[in-house]
Amino acid sequence: MLLVAAILASSCSKDSPEQEKEKTPQITCSQAVSGIVMKGEEVEIDIANISEDTEVTVKFGKEKTIKQMGSGTVSYAFEYSGSKTVTVSTDPEVAEKTSFKIYVENLASLQRVAENLKNDPKLCLVMAHRGNSSDFAIPENSLGAVEKCIKDKVDIMEIDLYTTKDNVLVVSHDEKLERETNGSGAIRTKTLEEIKKLSLKDRNGKVTSYKMLTFDELLDACKGRIYVNVDLGDREANVQDVVMAINKKGMTQQCLVYLNSKEKILAAYKTNPKCNAYSWCSDAEYLVSNGLSGWTYFTQCTWNPTTAAASRTGSVDTSNQPTSRTTVAKAANKGTIITVNAIYSTNTAQLWADDFKLDQVKDIFETFPATRCIHVDTPAEARRALVEYGRTLLNN
Repeated sequence: MLLVAAILASSCSKDSPEQEKEKTPQITCSQAVSGIVMKGEEVEIDIANISEDTEVTVKFGKEKTIKQMGSGTVSYAFEYSGSKTVTVSTDPEVAEKTSFKIYVENLASLQRVAENLKNDPKLCLVMAHRGNSSDFAIPENSLGAVEKCIKDKVDIMEIDLYTTKDNVLVVSHDEKLERETNGSGAIRTKTLEEIKKLSLKDRNGKVTSYKMLTFDELLDACKGRIYVNVDLGDREANVQDVVMAINKKGMTQQCLVYLNSKEKILAAYKTNPKCNAYSWCSDAEYLVSNGLSGWTYFTQCTWNPTTAAASRTGSVDTSNQPTSRTTVAKAANKGTIITVNAIYSTNTAQLWADDFKLDQVKDIFETFPATRCIHVDTPAEARRALVEYGRTLLNN
């Protein structure tokens, strides 16, 4: 009888697999999933179930060694690009020595760029609308456009996404295929296989050999080379799917995600709290208050050169009219980086104008002094005008 009681007591006191796991030392690194980070992006080592009398040593390659007692998070932002090995050891040896392979891209993290923009008021970025270049013979949102923008030292490519019939994210400004390709119909009614049979048109309407890109293909082409702004404003692509795709590629610190509603902002934060969410200026307070503390966010306003005078006096905050100077000033006071959407042209009969010159840049800064990025259809012209105006470019 006593033997049976002892056996029962022993079986009752035995921990479950879940309880055993809770007691086992755990050393993890979320960035090791993709193995890719930007310069200035913090690599976080999470250490759990290690007692306070155990010394933990974390070596971030040859750059930095950090010691702490017991559990907690150890983080460091690499300053140099290339392959790195992060090692974690304990004394006494209560956990096996653990190593993580990390590759640090040449491109700095968006948060590092935001810090530079705040510290240098003359620094200004250039964003290319629709992932295009100033070359009309290259289709927008194409591999050729990526390469031309990089060659022209454009800082950010703005792109738009739609979802195919078989739920694949593809890069397209338009919901329908007619203008951009030699096909027809809505993207959502076509499979990826059907879309890949089509060819993209250049901005003169000529059919080229370029194919429409999937979002993954676009990210691969841009990885470590140029920043990307994903416009999910009026697009039907799912916020969670987009944020997860960016995270999977290890490009969270390389991508802005433009969101035009509070619901989309929260969906992005819920999917990845470190998402570089980007909103209209009127949502600046909501964006910042619901995001990570200490994070720097980008917000957008509109400048329309056909009504510059109205812009200076202030107007309502809608996408097709000049943004109120007061609202933009409030967004800047919240600490957000102001991007001016200047895709409109003084030549209203032509969407992609080649007349973005000094007068336009001067008026933008007179209207919105806090401007730190200009979003245009002709980025090469904008870069030249900014230099003429006395602004510093990120990519010289």
